[in-house]
Amino acid sequence: MTMAGEQDLCAAVDWLVRHEAAALSAAERQEFEQWLGQDNRHRCAWDRVNGALAAPLTTVRNLQAQAEGVHVQAAMQALFRTRRRRVLRGALAMGGVAVAASLVADRLTPLAQVMADLRTGTGERRAFRLADGSTVLLDARSAVDVRYLSGVPQLQHRAGALIATRAHAGAGPLEIRTRDGLARLESGRMMSRVHSDRTEVVAMEHSLSLQPRALQSVILGAGEGASFSASRMAPLHGNPLHRAAWQQGMLAVDDWSLAEVAQALQAYFPGFIRVSPAVAELRVFGIFRLEVDELLNTLAQILPVQVRRLGPLISIDTKGVR
Repeated sequence: MTMAGEQDLCAAVDWLVRHEAAALSAAERQEFEQWLGQDNRHRCAWDRVNGALAAPLTTVRNLQAQAEGVHVQAAMQALFRTRRRRVLRGALAMGGVAVAASLVADRLTPLAQVMADLRTGTGERRAFRLADGSTVLLDARSAVDVRYLSGVPQLQHRAGALIATRAHAGAGPLEIRTRDGLARLESGRMMSRVHSDRTEVVAMEHSLSLQPRALQSVILGAGEGASFSASRMAPLHGNPLHRAAWQQGMLAVDDWSLAEVAQALQAYFPGFIRVSPAVAELRVFGIFRLEVDELLNTLAQILPVQVRRLGPLISIDTKGVR
């Protein structure tokens, strides 16, 4: 049975945005038909995405037929902002599109982390207090398991980012483990973020010990950070403390690619953000509020890109692309 992968689904989402934003030109229609016919997985992805979002799109089309101008835009925003969760979940469930339903439901609450001891959903930051008085602040879409050894917490950091604070040294160090290694914090604060291929750790207050699985341990002094996998480690560029700006609801970007910025925003957007390969490597600098619409509008002003949005779908492409 032919199954569509994540890349195919992203491409299908991008095509759906282009269809809904404006009528395709003859050349664009030909390009779409060619893409659709290239691989059975493309057809599978298109059917899943188009079928999954049929109900909300029908609502939008009806609004467009009954009104015009700013009234339509206001109605569309109200539909997708105030009723997003119900519209998406209901439309996908009624459509019976299991794969797409799981994909969209996961954008609201990470399905792989529902059994974690501590977790947050999309756009949610939350603080937790542990039994020994330590605190853990989780960024959006983060998950941690907690166990205790002689009364000392040991954290298994599964997803997203955390800031752990230990007010005083106890019977032993607070341990934060990821699949890539282990950090030990006697006192102070530290941040860790789990990526698909690495972990980032920042010593925010006081020093910490960092032990990648296949390397010798190192000491990070206050203000220092490292990116590491099981067998590789490198210092974080720029100011490592900026990596923790999310605790104040900010995103500090120092020579990031546009694709990296979009990836950071995904944790705060219960939909899909598609970045065209043509603009994915554009460089971004600055400190922004973690407000998705506001940040994307700013990027559209400072970069040669255009941002198109249809409810839960966002596409970022070169200017002039319809």
